[in-house]
Amino acid sequence: MPTRSPYQLDNDLGLEYFSTSQEGIGGKIRERIEDFTVEEIQDDSRSAPDGEHTHFTLEKRNWDTITALREIARATGVSYKRFGFAGNKDRRAVTRQRISAWHVEEQRLRTVRLPGILLYDFDRCQARITLGSLSGNRFLVTIRKTKLNGKELAKTLNNIKKELSCVGVPNYFGYQRFGTTRPNTHIVGRMIVQGNLEGAVNRYLGFPYETESPPCREARNYYDATHDVSGALKVYPRRLTYERTMLVALQSRPLDYAGALRRLPTTLRRLLVHAFQAYLFNKNLSRLLQCEIDIGNMSIRLLGSQSEFSTGMLGEIEKSLLDEEGITLQDFQVRKIPELGVEGSTRAAFLDVDPEVSLRHDQSTDDGDLVDVQFSLPKAAYATTVLREFMKTDPLHY
Repeated sequence: MPTRSPYQLDNDLGLEYFSTSQEGIGGKIRERIEDFTVEEIQDDSRSAPDGEHTHFTLEKRNWDTITALREIARATGVSYKRFGFAGNKDRRAVTRQRISAWHVEEQRLRTVRLPGILLYDFDRCQARITLGSLSGNRFLVTIRKTKLNGKELAKTLNNIKKELSCVGVPNYFGYQRFGTTRPNTHIVGRMIVQGNLEGAVNRYLGFPYETESPPCREARNYYDATHDVSGALKVYPRRLTYERTMLVALQSRPLDYAGALRRLPTTLRRLLVHAFQAYLFNKNLSRLLQCEIDIGNMSIRLLGSQSEFSTGMLGEIEKSLLDEEGITLQDFQVRKIPELGVEGSTRAAFLDVDPEVSLRHDQSTDDGDLVDVQFSLPKAAYATTVLREFMKTDPLHY
């Protein structure tokens, strides 16, 4: 029987239930960089000696993919746009993924020397690696500082693992889709879909979160209180690159909110609407779990302008969600910024996962028993959806 999450962030993002009833082990992940390892499961790519792309494995520590590739592009003296990748991997982790580089020779890539970055397994191929062109990801995650130890910890892990084998893991969109420091991408996306572009821009620039640094909170508070664009540019920290870019746009064209949003990178703009889709999916899945409907082999709609409502109770839930948000399916056309429109698709409701779980003791720390969890997931699935079933702790403290 699913159990309700008591945590605010879970409920804010629609991850309202755990599929397992067993009490969690608590703990923390990412205490160390090497505690979270991700490796892509790649689609097969054919070698081509005369291919236009050099494919290679990027292994990185404490870098997000986009920043790492920008630095590699700078080091090799080529445009960042020449590089292709299947997905943006976690920053605070050790990750391995395949990258393509158009008209960049292997020898030039071999000269790259950046801390925390390795390039290897070079190959020539005809095709560019694009977003989504992978089968999935393998994860090895270490959980430290659990609230249980010894036999009690081993028993609890075994019970949760057995329960997961029967009920599966809800295929929620995880915290990374929305952000944990500032989990508002879906809120900005909702405003875009509603046609409230001024509200979307203001929400993106202002509305500080307690989890942000004091300088960021102060800058956002200043903007909320004054909407003084020129003054905000003087106080916004340099690291808030996207916000500053939007402020510069508003400085030259004060009422052009669509123009300000268009200053964001295309992938980020699209992510905002997609995050709202993801939020609706999570809410939909939570309501199905609440009603204890058997949805093990079912797919749930990612609602968009071309979607049709499901029949029966599923359709009633979909309609009620849109009514609560004050939108219609047609609003997903995003008429004011049509390039952000989404047509809709489907996503599996549950993941069939069989994690390997083991205990070890690290003599060099006082963290007690360490839990290693190893599993594979299809693309677009989130490791935290598996880990939260074992830990059942506040995601803000992961």
